[in-house]
Amino acid sequence: MANAWVDQKVLKERLAVFFGQSKKEVALFGQTVNQTFEAFVFAATVAWYNDRKWTVRFIHPPKLGAVPATPKLKFSTRGRPGNYSYAVCEKNNVERHVRHQLRVATRTHRAAQKKPANICLDVAVIEPLNLFGFSTDDYVSNSHLVSFGEAKHMSAFAELVANFIGLVHELQPERLKRIRTKAFLSKVRPDPAPFLYVSGVLYRTAMGIVETIERRKYDIDVFNKTNALSGSMNLQGAT
Repeated sequence: MANAWVDQKVLKERLAVFFGQSKKEVALFGQTVNQTFEAFVFAATVAWYNDRKWTVRFIHPPKLGAVPATPKLKFSTRGRPGNYSYAVCEKNNVERHVRHQLRVATRTHRAAQKKPANICLDVAVIEPLNLFGFSTDDYVSNSHLVSFGEAKHMSAFAELVANFIGLVHELQPERLKRIRTKAFLSKVRPDPAPFLYVSGVLYRTAMGIVETIERRKYDIDVFNKTNALSGSMNLQGAT
């Protein structure tokens, strides 16, 4: 069964602590295991910044009678982004916003084209933007995209990793060059690279694709239940 390696109850309780909520608020973090894992990946992205001494604060949408405001995550491609929670990360006068299920234009999208070319990302790290007036179909310009992540509650096979490479090509094709040289890796990363995060393991064929990614020195990552994006927010104890 797909849920066999994730303890949803444990994961929800850890998310409640991370978002500063009581354990009775666990319903905020998804009904299905897929949704809870997606919430975990959103939290792990925020934790990546927190681990590196960024100041992190959550902005929650106002809700009548709720004091303080409570998290509201966006478990659908539909919905106005201003109606959902996001994180603000700040360090050395640099600010990042971490958003959940945010629609972002592809690199080759043009305003004059007949149909919009955009993708709703599970997690998007963007430059500071006020999205309060955005509709469900509005999208953020590709120029504001800093990084992104995709969350899949499953084990990874070759096609899944290859599809993610295609997604990177549409959004940030410059990542698919021989970037990760020794000089590049010796520097402190200001932001996480685009990543695919699966809750299970990498099958043999997926491991083969990842091996070629490393050989090609692409600036992307693949995480799973044993290889975490964040040391402080991982699947340890929940799998």
